[in-house]
Amino acid sequence: MTLMAIDTSTSWGSLALYDGTTVLAEETWHLQRRHDDALFGAVERLLALTGLTVRDVDRVAVAIGPGSFTGVRIAIAAAQGIARGSGAATCGVETLDVIAHPWSGCGRRVCATLPAGRGELYAAIYRRTGGRWSRTSAILVRSAAALARELAAGALFAGELDDASRATLEAGLGERAAFVPRSAVPRRAGHLAEIGWQRLEAGAGSPAEALEPVYVRPPSIRGPSGELVGDMAKVVS
Repeated sequence: MTLMAIDTSTSWGSLALYDGTTVLAEETWHLQRRHDDALFGAVERLLALTGLTVRDVDRVAVAIGPGSFTGVRIAIAAAQGIARGSGAATCGVETLDVIAHPWSGCGRRVCATLPAGRGELYAAIYRRTGGRWSRTSAILVRSAAALARELAAGALFAGELDDASRATLEAGLGERAAFVPRSAVPRRAGHLAEIGWQRLEAGAGSPAEALEPVYVRPPSIRGPSGELVGDMAKVVS
């Protein structure tokens, strides 16, 4: 069996092919816009590298946010299209879960972060309890200063942080704040693939047509006159 993992949640995008034990091929890129163009080129390259076709893909895992409204929708649309073409089983995975996954064995609490705009961060807390790694908080929207106050005991911070947010966390927490290496900040679709495979094995997938983005707050979509339109908030609690 072959799983394709798709993540275009932010300006970082990643795609991987996975067989349940091995990442067969993977590509990660950084773009401000046009993830759709980059994504479908990456699909063609990875299939060519592995000698597979879209019809060989029988599982798809997709990062469903939070993140960029457009980026998350592109990934979900791609996952739905591939599933329709190949009959693949599908699974949606929260983007912060992907960020935290490779640090599950670090022995300390992990705070996964993503930029939320308006000077704020998306964040969620993870820890291993009773031998099980899990998210132990809601998906939060916080300023870096507020996050530092809430995490007074400290954490390992993983994910995208701008320099100002990192400096605020360091000032508020001192040595209680640790940060993953900057080279480990980009999300890898190989990690998404592992989570998706595990969830599908456990029967926790969902039909392709039921895949939906996670919105912690409504996206800032404006009409012709500049007014905010739509209420697409899906609060994760």
